[in-house]
Amino acid sequence: MSINKNMLYTSFLYLFLLNRTLLFSLNNVVTIFLYTMILMFILIIYVKTNKEQSLNHSGTSLKKLVTLIVIGLILSFFTQIFIIFLTTYFFPNLILVNNRPVNLSWSFIMITIFFNPIIEELVFRFSFVNWIGQKLPIWVGIVISSLIFMLMHINGNLFIYFCLGIIFSGLYKISGTIMTPIMVHILLNGIILFAT
Repeated sequence: MSINKNMLYTSFLYLFLLNRTLLFSLNNVVTIFLYTMILMFILIIYVKTNKEQSLNHSGTSLKKLVTLIVIGLILSFFTQIFIIFLTTYFFPNLILVNNRPVNLSWSFIMITIFFNPIIEELVFRFSFVNWIGQKLPIWVGIVISSLIFMLMHINGNLFIYFCLGIIFSGLYKISGTIMTPIMVHILLNGIILFAT
């Protein structure tokens, strides 16, 4: 399968998932089932996609991957702290919406820590970056992908999500495997969810 088809199919599945509340009234079990099915379809699409024209390359050692994951986590945390500092300094009256539920359901935890990071990295980093990178320089794909990633997270500090998109894309480009940003995204979401 080409990167073009991958982009089309994964974008459709992601948009379907985003609009699930408009289409269905789902309980926790059905929501997890829907996320599982969408993730399975996106993983099948990823496996069947020809990766010759992508940023994927083999030969990255486990030591380098672990190092990049640790660096990515540290960089992600410091970036968030710095942007929160700048935001509160320059915009002290800005109120950011926090739509995190008071009682964390098991489905919310699963979606936040497991499903969303994998789906978002496959859609935004693998599909978008590689698809745009076929037509334009790769840095343009990284910036556009990060802007779209930012717009999908309008309930928080947009600049944080833009910078995280850049960091995750950079990790993908440097490591040559989508697993690096997936692991950083999973760990980051997990730490933030349980630390706040």
